[in-house]
Amino acid sequence: MKVMVYEGPRTITIAEVPDPPLGRDQIRIRTLFTGISHGTEMAVYRGTAPFFSRRKDETTALFAAANTDQAWSYPVRSCEPGVWYMGYASVGEVVEMGADVRTLQLGDIVYCNAPHQTQVVKLESEAVKLPPGLKPEHGVFFTNLMTAHNAILDTRIKLGDTVAISGLGVLGQLIAQLCAMSGANVIGVDPLQVRRQAALGNGAAAALSPSEHADVAAEIRRLTGNRGPDAVLEASGNVKALHEAIRIAAPDTTITAVGWYQGFCEALNLSEEFHHNRVAIRGTHTVGISPDIRHMWNVERKERTCLELLSRLKLDNLITDRVPYERIADAYRAIDAHPERSIQAVLSYS
Repeated sequence: MKVMVYEGPRTITIAEVPDPPLGRDQIRIRTLFTGISHGTEMAVYRGTAPFFSRRKDETTALFAAANTDQAWSYPVRSCEPGVWYMGYASVGEVVEMGADVRTLQLGDIVYCNAPHQTQVVKLESEAVKLPPGLKPEHGVFFTNLMTAHNAILDTRIKLGDTVAISGLGVLGQLIAQLCAMSGANVIGVDPLQVRRQAALGNGAAAALSPSEHADVAAEIRRLTGNRGPDAVLEASGNVKALHEAIRIAAPDTTITAVGWYQGFCEALNLSEEFHHNRVAIRGTHTVGISPDIRHMWNVERKERTCLELLSRLKLDNLITDRVPYERIADAYRAIDAHPERSIQAVLSYS
């Protein structure tokens, strides 16, 4: 099979390796499509991902310097154990099954968290069967949709709310659609025109550019009769955008921080609006479920809900690039050099 290899920062090649063996409770999946993450994956591609040097201790939930045996070094192949950051949105066809597999059949189209390579072997329990009739390429949004749905659950969107969404990449686009489906009036904020146009086409009431409005917070106040939004979701992962979200938020409201903020937050000003307007900031994560609803919303229910939502969301205009797997290095270079041209890049393996 073919796998991707990081030879160094911004250097990707493809290599041939033997097909992995198949266990009794495993399935072999022939890859059809994978989605490139424009956040986590691009940080890895550039060599700036924070988990290169710091790791989370699962016992204390604290981050600390990585041990010597955890240190990052090149080259890295996508097929190596523990390598989750070289692609994690994969859709494929089940082509072989172990003797103990019971819930799947040959020919099923499934989603799994797997890297950019021509096939993967997964436990039966690690694959999610996609609904009949769903475009297979739309399945690459599944993990991001789980994250977006978790952000909605954490934010408690109410019918009639006005919600500001900062950052209209894939996560922001999905959050915007879910907010609109929940009965909210959506105002998006993003500097890139292709993203603003997609959000407007998918149900946002307004999409603002920081370069076109000298004060985005003041413009949103004008649009809401000086009230401000009932909730703000910050999905860009940009520290300056998080600070602007504090200014955008109405007094006594909460910002849901969906993005992954890398490095220190020197641009964050916690005086002025944050202090005087009693603004709260809440973090959210793909697998973390708020304790007060955890008795109702477990992972299995979230998965069922998101599978149903995949068939209802507008996703075609979010896929801006379709690239053959053999040109994976070109796809990464294009996203790195021209992020303004792309929302979701999808690799095709046919």
